[in-house]
Amino acid sequence: MRYRERLERIRQRELERLKRAALTDSLSGLGNHRAFEEDLRRDLDHAAETGAELSLALLDLDGLKQTNDAHGHQVGDECIRSVGTALREAGPGTSAYRIGGDEFALILPDTGSEGAAAVGERIRDRINAHSFLQGDGLNIHLTVSVGVATLPDVAASTEGLIQAADEAMYHVKDHGKNGIYIAGSEISNGER
Repeated sequence: MRYRERLERIRQRELERLKRAALTDSLSGLGNHRAFEEDLRRDLDHAAETGAELSLALLDLDGLKQTNDAHGHQVGDECIRSVGTALREAGPGTSAYRIGGDEFALILPDTGSEGAAAVGERIRDRINAHSFLQGDGLNIHLTVSVGVATLPDVAASTEGLIQAADEAMYHVKDHGKNGIYIAGSEISNGER
């Protein structure tokens, strides 16, 4: 009987490990795109039921492709790992994801646009101040473009929230990069 109980505990641990692996980006340690979609849908439903605010920040690393081209993908991978660390430390209640090669997302439940902008600014400052690799004369500084959308300010659908945050992020990319734009009002932009 104890043998079967022990086997069942081992099986349950392995199932949990596999479930976590299926929802985690192996390079950054953040949630992956699948986890992002599931969590955003859940948090959007909660916000709709309770009337709470919900912000989404989409972040794009400026210049990661050029870093990969100039220094190799190992250097770019180190940059992604460092950004993953910064995003995991974004703040309590915030969920962080790597949703593409150099694109990341933060879901900020019960957070308005100003609070989401403050989180984005802290992350942007941290990434701007960080030298990702040093040694052999290599000293890389990346910047990040951040777009924020907040419910109920935009359409109350997963697609609407993602589209609004994506358009805000591309607004920053099109206007000098290294900034934050919130559903229509610029918070910070330009080189630092």
